[in-house]
Amino acid sequence: MFKKDPSRSTRPAVSHTEAVQHVEEGGVAIYWRPGCPFCGMLERGLGPDAGRAVWANIWEDRDALAFVESLNDGNATVPTVVTASEHFVAASPAQVAAAKGLIAEAGKVL
Repeated sequence: MFKKDPSRSTRPAVSHTEAVQHVEEGGVAIYWRPGCPFCGMLERGLGPDAGRAVWANIWEDRDALAFVESLNDGNATVPTVVTASEHFVAASPAQVAAAKGLIAEAGKVL
């Protein structure tokens, strides 16, 4: 059984539509799902910067799920980090560091 991530209750998931808008305005969107250990690793690795991105739950939003599958060869692979110019799955410490850098550079801040 997965432990509930206490930080998740303070960072509500946004819809795919809101995530796209945030990215179009220069921000970073992260597509995630509950219980994903890599999503937890990313969130912990981002620390306070995690709140500067928007988080779309692919289990709560079918459009978010379809979008992630379209980016990842039909796979619902998360966490998928999306900016206006790139996307990648952040499943390693190097990718977490890359996501942190993108968030630090992002023009859109919540």
